[in-house]
Amino acid sequence: MHVPKEKIKVTILVDRFRIVCEMYKYPGARLLDIVNIKDTAFIPVTDADIFSLADGKKLYTATFLGINRNAINFFFPMEDTGTEEIE
Repeated sequence: MHVPKEKIKVTILVDRFRIVCEMYKYPGARLLDIVNIKDTAFIPVTDADIFSLADGKKLYTATFLGINRNAINFFFPMEDTGTEEIE
């Protein structure tokens, strides 16, 4: 069964990396609800660009990435803030 989801471009900071990627949420749900799901350790994201926090260089691009939710320092939706991608 297919459940429709909304795709949202986000920036996620983990340890020494900044990840710019697409997260998916159910219509009407908050992004925070995805991170707070206790029965899943990893959050799936797609079209991920991984940057070094030290120098801002792009290190890797992945079509799929599972991010450990306990490793997330913070995240924010890019379209809500008017933030442009920084390289």
